[in-house]
Amino acid sequence: MDPVSQAALGAVVAHAAAGRTLGVRALAVGAAAGAMPDLDVLWSVSGDAFDQMRMHRGITHSLFFGPVLGPLLGYLAWRFERRRGGTGRLRAWVLALTLALVTHPLLDLTTPYGTQLLLPFSDARFAIWAMSIIDPVYMIVLLAGIVVAWRRPRWRAAPAAALGVSTMYLGYAWYLNEGAEDAARAQLRAEGVAHAEVAAFPTFLQVHYRRVVARTDTEVLTGFVSMWRPCPIVWSAAPRLADASVAAWRASREGRIFEWFAMGWVHHVPTDRGLVSADLRYGFSTDPSLSAFSTLAEFDAAGELVRVTDAGRRAPPDFVTRGGLLASAYPASCQAVSSATPVQHTAARPAATEA
Repeated sequence: MDPVSQAALGAVVAHAAAGRTLGVRALAVGAAAGAMPDLDVLWSVSGDAFDQMRMHRGITHSLFFGPVLGPLLGYLAWRFERRRGGTGRLRAWVLALTLALVTHPLLDLTTPYGTQLLLPFSDARFAIWAMSIIDPVYMIVLLAGIVVAWRRPRWRAAPAAALGVSTMYLGYAWYLNEGAEDAARAQLRAEGVAHAEVAAFPTFLQVHYRRVVARTDTEVLTGFVSMWRPCPIVWSAAPRLADASVAAWRASREGRIFEWFAMGWVHHVPTDRGLVSADLRYGFSTDPSLSAFSTLAEFDAAGELVRVTDAGRRAPPDFVTRGGLLASAYPASCQAVSSATPVQHTAARPAATEA
């Protein structure tokens, strides 16, 4: 999630756990600890783009980071406070800082990016695809609880109330994503696609508009659905590619890292420049080759892999910033969707398959 939301969550959790003892100081130290794990961006800037993929949301985002570092930071804060004549208890400082640190990877878990929760024992990436990395509603709820507690210290229940409401909002977002996947599976079965791997991903700034991806043996289907007003999904189909270029990409260091980073949700497209491999979790349209994260594999005349490079970050399209996103997320009717031409699935004709 964005740094403001991470800091706000750390603040309300620290205050809920130790506000009775530390007062508004719990908000301050909780905010600092809640944002602290993202300091890994300072050392992840070294190396190339693929090193950065490996290092961000790494060890500082492990579930073990908070329980190890939190007690040490709590002890140091307690000693500093005692030297200034403060009366805070060691237990309160340790609890506030440890819990605030732990909130960071748990909140990141709700986004599609993937978080290495089990480092140093495993580099597996975990995500439940509930929220986008910036959600104004979630942020505002937490900030409201902080402002009330800061301006009205006697209203100690405000951060706890904000924590409860924001957590329910997270649960609602997860519920919507599961609903989007269920709706997509039901529609595919009705269209004669019996076996497909389906995943839904959040889009930007709200929780209702979901990008849905379905993979069969022969094709990738992409579409969007508003869970505010669920309408039939208009699919765009693209064949899955499995040839020597994909095998060479997967055997490369960059290909292995990128496939791990994308948690397996990669779509390969041959172009005149080379093989484009796109992260399906972060697409902006129904074209599966367009993504915020992608690589370009270049080959020589003999078909040998020359290099794999980061294709750069694709900016969101204009509709995100010009009101089109909200219009799609909260449509007035299903008329435009229902009048669209049904997709012709490539499963009905010969196509290369991707292992």
